[in-house]
Amino acid sequence: MNPADENTREQTLVARRMEAFAALAEHLAVPNDLATLCAQVLVSLRDDVEAMAVYLVEEDRRLTLLLHEGFRMPPPERAADAWELCGLDPDHAGERNADAVVRIFATGTESPAWVGEHAPALAQVPFGGREPGQRRGVVVFVLRRADHLPSLAALLELVMHRLAQALAREAAPRAGPGAGAAGRIRVLLVDDDQLLAAYVRRILERAGFAFHAAHNAREGFELAISTEPDVILIDKVMPDLDGIKLLRKMRGNDMLSTVPVIMLSGYADETARVAALGAGADDFVVKPFSAKDLVARIEANVRLVRLRHDAVWRQSELLRLRQSQQELRTLLDTVQRVRDDERRRLAREVHDQLGQILTAVKIDLRLLAGRIAAPGEPTPACDILAELNAGLSGVDLAIAAVQDIAALLRPPELEEGGLVAALRWQAAELQRRAGIACSVEFDPTNYVEQSPFVSGELLRICQEALTNVLRHAGATRVLIQVAMRNTSLLVRICDNGTGVPEGRQHDPASLGLKGMHERAASIRARLRVRGRPGLGTVVAIRRRQAQR
Repeated sequence: MNPADENTREQTLVARRMEAFAALAEHLAVPNDLATLCAQVLVSLRDDVEAMAVYLVEEDRRLTLLLHEGFRMPPPERAADAWELCGLDPDHAGERNADAVVRIFATGTESPAWVGEHAPALAQVPFGGREPGQRRGVVVFVLRRADHLPSLAALLELVMHRLAQALAREAAPRAGPGAGAAGRIRVLLVDDDQLLAAYVRRILERAGFAFHAAHNAREGFELAISTEPDVILIDKVMPDLDGIKLLRKMRGNDMLSTVPVIMLSGYADETARVAALGAGADDFVVKPFSAKDLVARIEANVRLVRLRHDAVWRQSELLRLRQSQQELRTLLDTVQRVRDDERRRLAREVHDQLGQILTAVKIDLRLLAGRIAAPGEPTPACDILAELNAGLSGVDLAIAAVQDIAALLRPPELEEGGLVAALRWQAAELQRRAGIACSVEFDPTNYVEQSPFVSGELLRICQEALTNVLRHAGATRVLIQVAMRNTSLLVRICDNGTGVPEGRQHDPASLGLKGMHERAASIRARLRVRGRPGLGTVVAIRRRQAQR
């Protein structure tokens, strides 16, 4: 395929996946059950995903099937691990992005029957397990295609995040009669009347609520802080502090400011209602009240608060969606600019070096051909040999130029010796060309060699950082450090130059720094740039290693 056509096809694919990301985030912004979410995912990603299965990790680390969508043949109910499930050897799985959260594997002739015959790849996405008591699992996707892995990984990670949220909601205990204490609506009554407290306790416990009671305002405030109730019932008249003042005190507390409060009062006049509602009460109940009325008001207020929380959550998700869309658009523009810059640089190298050398060789050969074909005395063999030797020298220079251009595209040191060898080569090149003392410190303790893609992106980030040192820093010394810190790979580039200003780091025109951040994001790494005037700049890349 023509490179231009291939580039156009890839841009179209990335743009389409950006649209799918936006549509998927919008569809999944509304809380829904797992089965509905899976169906929405398959509809939104129909061009990339054929089927999906959600597995939970049990205490014995085995996988148990929770649900599946899109399969012609049901996947296994249980498996020892994700490798066995997909029929893969973890040492020879052909993994295309082993260090990413989203793991994508090419399928083969020995793939399990439930995968299907025409699926080119599988993807495994782990989820959960980050919080205490949170369930862990893995989602297995049967892919229709596996092109441009960064955009595909972003889509699948969004799906994993939403499914984990849905699983957490479904695993949470439901409120209502017979539910466990952890899932019931918690009600706090603050009233000095012992008989009323006993009556309310019977009503609410029969309705399935968790009940707490305090017999004065001070005790009620402290109990509200410690129990975090879903609803608070406050008597308007109490001996130590009346209900209105207690309500105002609660509304001034960050933890209690949004908890619904129902004021209980023996006075049914309008003044009492207005005073309570004006102080922040959500409802007003006149004593004596019926059991059904009290329960209905409590449930209505809890339902209203949950609807408000859902509305706030949806609003925040929509805001995140807009931000993600803008970031994706910016990323696409940046990727295109970086590609254009690399093409221009490659074109300059080809024109300025290879083109001039080949032109000179062509001129020498044409002159020699003219001399040989000219009438008269034959050209002496020594002259012909001298011209041929000059042409051969030009060919040698052309070969060397091709090797230099190939090294710019993919340094052989990176292929043969890995990241550290490539960084040492880059440091030597900087020292040879610019006269800047550049060294590499490498701590081999627990070092894990990176995949070719990750190593290439890390090298490009370091090359851009060294280019910035050469152009802007005015430095005389550069130090590159590579080491493992706990479970993370740390690469640092330190110079003694002028130091990058804080404002420059966030300047939209700083395409070099922006490109470094985008490359770091593509390999799930964090990049920080710290500079102080006169004290140099430190570029730090930290990448957490995948847990096998």
